Amino acid sequence: MLNKKDQKIIRQMMRHIRTFPLLDSEIRQFERDLTGMALEAEKRREDFEEILDMTPTEFCDELLCSIGGRKTPGGRRLLKGAGIYYQLTGLIGTALLSLVFLISLFLTIVIPSELGLEGVILLFVAIIGLIFFGAFLSFGNIAERDCGTTEKSAQLVNNGKILLVTAVIFDIVATLYMIFNAGASVGHFNYKLPLLMQVIIFFSCYMPAILYIIGAKRNLPREYVLNEL
Repeated sequence: MLNKKDQKIIRQMMRHIRTFPLLDSEIRQFERDLTGMALEAEKRREDFEEILDMTPTEFCDELLCSIGGRKTPGGRRLLKGAGIYYQLTGLIGTALLSLVFLISLFLTIVIPSELGLEGVILLFVAIIGLIFFGAFLSFGNIAERDCGTTEKSAQLVNNGKILLVTAVIFDIVATLYMIFNAGASVGHFNYKLPLLMQVIIFFSCYMPAILYIIGAKRNLPREYVLNEL
């Protein structure tokens, strides 16, 4: 029986291996082989991670390359990083907007009718936000899961384009809001506010979507790229 530390390492390695286009039987064989290595290390009272002589994920890459001739797709890291970003953004956004959704229901149903309209508007905004952040979470999960599967790269490129369009829509809405409302609230228009908003939107919305697309495009099979040309 593996100790908890080695079990954690094996789980990490298997998560990494499952991102490659392998058959279920091949994945199970890798799991048996890696578990056997860990058990042998325990019998010899050696540290499993030390005998790997590299990080668990690097060892998996070397193993797959040497045994199956499979190379890590070029955009894997970019796509995985973008996927994790959208996972976190989706989780945080969904959690916050779920709270907003509950508050809006409270305003709409419980509070007297004079607050009912505000509750309905808030409810509508919460629903739209939940859809957007739910999509972020879904696309993030897909990218993190399939970042090493070249066969699914074309779909990932399309997902990235959807995220980019979403960023453009959010940019337009946020900019219009800043132009028509920010100035009214302070009595004059402050050009620094939209500029600051553009910087924030670029790094939080455009950049992750662009990295998502670049990573997916780098993963495209060579024959697919040639056909596109």
